[in-house]
Amino acid sequence: MPIPGKFSIFMEEIAAKHRSEVRLEQVAGRGQGERKMRGLDPEEWERRLKVRYPMLQYFSDRPFGVEIETFGLKYTISPGDRDMIPPYKITSRTADGTLLPRVFERHGLTLDGFSPDGPKYTAWSFVLDDTIKGAGGSELVSPILSGLKGIAEVYDALLLLKEFPEIQVNETCGFHVHHGVDHQKFGESQLFQLLRIVSIFEGYIYQLLPEERRQAEACRPLEIDLYDWYRNDTRRRHPIVQNIWYSPENLNDPEVPRNRKIHPTRYHGLNLHSYWYRQTIEFRYFPSLLDEPEELMQWIIFTQFLIEWSEGRRPQLEYLPKTNKWMNTLYKIYQGTGMLSHIRFPGSPSPSTGEGGS
Repeated sequence: MPIPGKFSIFMEEIAAKHRSEVRLEQVAGRGQGERKMRGLDPEEWERRLKVRYPMLQYFSDRPFGVEIETFGLKYTISPGDRDMIPPYKITSRTADGTLLPRVFERHGLTLDGFSPDGPKYTAWSFVLDDTIKGAGGSELVSPILSGLKGIAEVYDALLLLKEFPEIQVNETCGFHVHHGVDHQKFGESQLFQLLRIVSIFEGYIYQLLPEERRQAEACRPLEIDLYDWYRNDTRRRHPIVQNIWYSPENLNDPEVPRNRKIHPTRYHGLNLHSYWYRQTIEFRYFPSLLDEPEELMQWIIFTQFLIEWSEGRRPQLEYLPKTNKWMNTLYKIYQGTGMLSHIRFPGSPSPSTGEGGS
């Protein structure tokens, strides 16, 4: 496993703040600065972290969830279990022989699945996934999460999976993020804005991915031609997004009911079928990277930014000459949408407003 960088150390700090049992050996000895940070009250601690890690300044408490696909999980299953793998049927062990459910329990991550008819998304759960190559294909599905505490839980879950040598990832394993939306607030206009921004800048999004992921069938580029719609509708009305999404161009099959989870239109990097099926927006582009958990944390933050953008929240960005690929991509999106004035360069006057733009 690579030596943790600053973002890794930061995520361990967050996890140490929020999880019920702190793995002190992972967060101790990171330097005097980190120890001082942990001694602050929570609000000041989070404020300083957002200054140190720019993308976090734009992260809200919008609910989200993740699906971490892997193979190599050891378990048994019965017909009555349906797709859920009950924790007591998971037999994967750490190097010292501890069963996986016990390891998760020790670190405050409750595993669900004792009843296939129980409420969903209240605890972590392993679910069968036959789209993954390799024996023991499954996805670890999170409960509904939010904020820094939610990110800390995801980071912790990824670290725990690394304690089981047989649990691995390959090119068929994805890291899917669902962001919750309220249909009363996130309607046709917001869906169209999201579709517009992703379709225009999807090439930049694919540049964020490892090269081997860019051709994956489970996260194809959008096949909706918004330019063609603009050419054919001179009044420039916003279209009914549902009609565009469930179109032949977007691989819709009229024989498949739209109220099914498994629908042919879902296998795009941006999955809007999830909006009508479960009231979330799903981003399927990114691969599952157990060795690079900080990349997955950045992906959660970045995709939430796109959702907030679609609702009209477009904050002033601080220009940082030496920054990461995630902030650089936001700069490109701002420039490409005529919002260069919303990037605050060194020496520029303070903005009068933090939102706006096209």
